[in-house]
Amino acid sequence: MAAAGGARVPLRTQWAVYGIGGFSTTMHFMAMTIVPLWVVKLDLSPFWLGVVLGCRPLLPLFLSIHVGSMLDRAGARRVMLFFAVLGMMAPILYPFMPWVWAIILAQLIWGLADNTSWIGAQALVGKLMEGRTLYAGRLSFISRIANVLGPPLVGTAWDLLGPPGAFLLCTVWGVGGLISVLFLPDMPAAESARKADPDGATLPVKGGLRALLPDVSDYLDAFRLVALPTVAITLAIGMMTHVGGNIQGTFYIVWLNEVGIPGTLIGLLISIANLAAGFGSLLAAPLIRVFRAYWLLWFVVWCGIVLICITPILGTFVVFAIVLALRSLLSGVHQPLVISLMLKTCGGDAHGRAIGLRATANRITSIGAPILMGAIAEVIGIEASFYVMGVVASAGMVAIAWWMTRHPEIHRAARDV
Repeated sequence: MAAAGGARVPLRTQWAVYGIGGFSTTMHFMAMTIVPLWVVKLDLSPFWLGVVLGCRPLLPLFLSIHVGSMLDRAGARRVMLFFAVLGMMAPILYPFMPWVWAIILAQLIWGLADNTSWIGAQALVGKLMEGRTLYAGRLSFISRIANVLGPPLVGTAWDLLGPPGAFLLCTVWGVGGLISVLFLPDMPAAESARKADPDGATLPVKGGLRALLPDVSDYLDAFRLVALPTVAITLAIGMMTHVGGNIQGTFYIVWLNEVGIPGTLIGLLISIANLAAGFGSLLAAPLIRVFRAYWLLWFVVWCGIVLICITPILGTFVVFAIVLALRSLLSGVHQPLVISLMLKTCGGDAHGRAIGLRATANRITSIGAPILMGAIAEVIGIEASFYVMGVVASAGMVAIAWWMTRHPEIHRAARDV
């Protein structure tokens, strides 16, 4: 099934992977549009607002490595079928359970489902497409372009049909992800287990409920990858990406609401962002022919952080749209770079674990950034919290740049991405 020696991947397989990535990430951005609007109706304090919006990545934080190991061991198709169904069911919980604890529960379930589908799509770029930047760029492009349609649709549904109509639309959207999974070629469990063993020996495949339980050895194997400077630095830069991404997905939406931007225009802004990011994804492959992959990755991530943290000084919808489009273009360049660097430098038998490790690291930032920003906003206000987060994140990027200068060998390892 893999593309051997640069052979072309069958279109059916390509579109199955791209469909999974597109529908799962679109669900994330649809939730980004309407969940903050729904939570605002509860009249929570800024701190609890940050907790509710930031808890979505909590289960992926603990289970992403386990999910990645299941993809390596049990076969991607059967694992992803389960989570595709779960992702369809979760959105309808919100409008019928308007309590803080219930929304937290729905956030946890929905976040795990769409995160697992996205992990699977990335891992399949390695398993079926040799981890090449060309295919990673196409996955990112199609995922971003799919996101252009979802947010304005769900924003319009919010304005016209209210919360029940908006969340029901998300459930209907999830059907597309399920259909995409059904088109995947199946990798038998025994073959997956054999490929997960670096020595080529067949690993035992756990069955029944035991296969669903996390295994300590999977986590240890995944964390051993951090010993590789290429993997560790890629993880660190990826985590900083999610500082800006989660500000955009939480307090950025709250700020837009506070300055009077309606739900339809908020959805339009998110669509503009995803359209720009989609074209940015196609720039990744040509840009790495000119610039060193790791420095290119560092630069676009840092610029993206700065652009989201200057939000309070932007005054009109047009300015919001221009700045967000530029930030998203840079974000689009970063995504296929991160995917390819992780898949190419981790070793061919650990694609699921590597992507699971990446997702775990990202979830740490995804949880911490909104809660930290909420705590800062509680003390000095939402506007000032944007600036403080920008300073803190920029200091982190400077530290990563120094770290990169200490490991020049990472650039040699990234030559063939």
